[in-house]
Amino acid sequence: MCDEIEYALTFPQSKPHQLRPLFLIAVTTLTLACSSKPPETDASPVVLRPLERMASQQVLVLPVQYLSGNDSLGWQQQIPNRVEFLATLDDQIESALTARGLGHAWTFGREVERASKVNSILMTDARSLSAQWLRGRVLPETTVRDPLASQVRGLVGLKGSRYAILPIELRLENRGNGTGVAILRVVMIDSRMALIRWVREVESDPMRTFSPALTANVATHFADLVLAP
Repeated sequence: MCDEIEYALTFPQSKPHQLRPLFLIAVTTLTLACSSKPPETDASPVVLRPLERMASQQVLVLPVQYLSGNDSLGWQQQIPNRVEFLATLDDQIESALTARGLGHAWTFGREVERASKVNSILMTDARSLSAQWLRGRVLPETTVRDPLASQVRGLVGLKGSRYAILPIELRLENRGNGTGVAILRVVMIDSRMALIRWVREVESDPMRTFSPALTANVATHFADLVLAP
């Protein structure tokens, strides 16, 4: 109807004089309605990848540090060895990110851990960082205090890099109706400035059973924040 307004404005003036006010009111109403119509936009959702700009840089992905959860689903009881469980998650994160083409530029948990043990005289074990305080509320641009700042700086220096992504904690949470999720809390640290540049909690899809698919799913969602599959 909006496309017909221009034609309506050229309507012949041979109609009875008494109809002109009604005609002008109708045209004015249509004009206002069309001018207030929002512009057409692409309805497809925009996928945000906040770490995409880091894809071409040298980045260390440190080992996952902690595991927590209230265990109302009994999932933690199915984890006999927490260290090995988190190391497996490190491998899943590496696999998901390597599949996106980051295997050459980024260095991952297992390799970082091995390097820290080889250089144990100079640095802390990469799986035992002083990151407990990051399990609480933390915001971007927060200063990374020592000893964590020095620990991260030393590990990043092994590769001549600047940025480290630290998966702080994996939480297992009950979502009701017999389903649960895995939530990975992640920060990105600028080791030169000793600042947290980015914070995110990455959540898996809800699942009814505890299996490697749960942590593989959260690793995939983490990779989605960097590059498309």
